[in-house]
Amino acid sequence: MWDGEPESGYVRCMFSDLTSIFPDTASTLDGELTIGGIRATELTALFGSPLLVLDEETIQSRTRAWIDAFAPWEPGCQVAFACKSLCVGAALELTSAEGAGADVASAGELAIARAAGISGQDIVLHGNNKYRADLMFAVREGVGLIVLDAPDELDLVEEVVAELQAPPQAVLVRVNPDIEVETHRYIRTGHAGSKFGVCADTAQEMLTRAAKSPHLVPRGIHMHLGSQLLSLDPWRQVLTWLGPFARTLADAGVPIEVLDLGGGLGIRYLEHQHPPTIRDVANLTMSMIRSAWSEYGLDTLPQLIVEPGRSIIGNAGVTLYSVGVVKRDGPIGYVNVDGGMSDNPRPMLYQAEYRCLIADRATTPPDGKWWIAGVHCESGDVLIEDAPLPAPHRGDTLAVAGTGAYTVSMGSNYNAHPRPAVVMVADGVAQIAVRRESIADVVCRDVIAATSIVSNTVHV
Repeated sequence: MWDGEPESGYVRCMFSDLTSIFPDTASTLDGELTIGGIRATELTALFGSPLLVLDEETIQSRTRAWIDAFAPWEPGCQVAFACKSLCVGAALELTSAEGAGADVASAGELAIARAAGISGQDIVLHGNNKYRADLMFAVREGVGLIVLDAPDELDLVEEVVAELQAPPQAVLVRVNPDIEVETHRYIRTGHAGSKFGVCADTAQEMLTRAAKSPHLVPRGIHMHLGSQLLSLDPWRQVLTWLGPFARTLADAGVPIEVLDLGGGLGIRYLEHQHPPTIRDVANLTMSMIRSAWSEYGLDTLPQLIVEPGRSIIGNAGVTLYSVGVVKRDGPIGYVNVDGGMSDNPRPMLYQAEYRCLIADRATTPPDGKWWIAGVHCESGDVLIEDAPLPAPHRGDTLAVAGTGAYTVSMGSNYNAHPRPAVVMVADGVAQIAVRRESIADVVCRDVIAATSIVSNTVHV
């Protein structure tokens, strides 16, 4: 039964209440959710479930918004899509076609970015613990910038470049400005004690050392404070801190030629959230850097790099599930779906909150609240608590909004479940971007199980 108004104050939870968290092309037809001009139930009939649906128009428009917002910056600004948020070749082809490069954090992400046609020079390699093999691959692929995360990593990159007899490698140093931001503690990255980056003094020492190396070209610094930032305060804090540090580096003979500000801009997961706009972030950034450079007597403005991920891909995604068991046998009513923490671990890791709809009744008012539970053998496998829905039934298609970021990239095969397919939709056409795993895919690395599948002694 409906037991009153949710704590957030939002009783209604139909598509008309949630348009801001669904993709740009999302709409309803005869009361049913459509994305990219295709009914949600048609998508699950064609491609199965769970299914991550990515709206091409949303990806394109968000990428253009970042590029356009920083276009006035005369030294130039490179937008590098953060592949950790979603590393799917078809999506990277879209961001690249709009003019974005890529921010990668592994050899695997680098391989996908290169396969999607992104030039090595338009790629920035990150990571707090890069291995020699990763660095050799990056140098061979002509990666534009390698971000150094520790003093001994500088030595390792230098060794790799010398061993490969490659041209001098351009590098940045990740500096930790010791700034706390208001987000989940697991996704704060710029505070003292973070595993990422080095303090200001160490960063200066590393840049000075790199300047003396015949194999390295120090270009500047990288900073990233955290993810899902919902106010401009973090940018104000770090840009206020930046001015005197930039002056110190210039005096040491290693001026900031390239300033990589990372990413972190949050999105709406809930209808009452209001993150800053992309243009808000750009205008504040450009204004404060100009002021800081003027105040501290710095002659040449730096080239900028920004690394948005979630703010491009997050609201472009909707995950479609099939409803199985519907059970109210106690104080909580459960709607059990055919996915869960294996395709979206964020609610378990970060207590992330989502909104959902029954796709074929997207305009029907809710008459009760339900917990959306996953299929896995964990009590914590709950995607959404107290979701307002019209009476759910087995076979319904449930649509969870805002799932484009950090779902595919963080997915697993927990309980040996195959990972979902990913489809791109645009103008009434859907195309597979990532195929659905089979049981054979799941067990292919298990010597005994894979042999049994091949010899037909196990039939799934």
